[in-house]
Amino acid sequence: MNVTATPHRTYAVCIDRTAIRRTDIGDSPLGKRVRCFVPLAGNVDEHWRRCFRTVQLEDTGYFRFRLEMTSNTIAFVSTDGDDLDKELKVLAYLLDAVNAVAARN
Repeated sequence: MNVTATPHRTYAVCIDRTAIRRTDIGDSPLGKRVRCFVPLAGNVDEHWRRCFRTVQLEDTGYFRFRLEMTSNTIAFVSTDGDDLDKELKVLAYLLDAVNAVAARN
């Protein structure tokens, strides 16, 4: 029997918390709004990017996160403070899901 092994990819893309940037975009009834630019650490290749889009389409809770086309950065708008911390947790869940899908395919 001839068994050919296929290479197994593993992905561990995560948030680079040391380089998160925020830009104030104004006040709203909910508080101060900020646009966040979150750099990613890890192997963000074209396969991972396709998996990101697939996972994002499967769950509408992830639509607010935009993977920049020209860099390994995700941008989104949030309310500064506790809401921002919650958004970063949701983003971390999204990245975990994308890593899992990318490793399977």
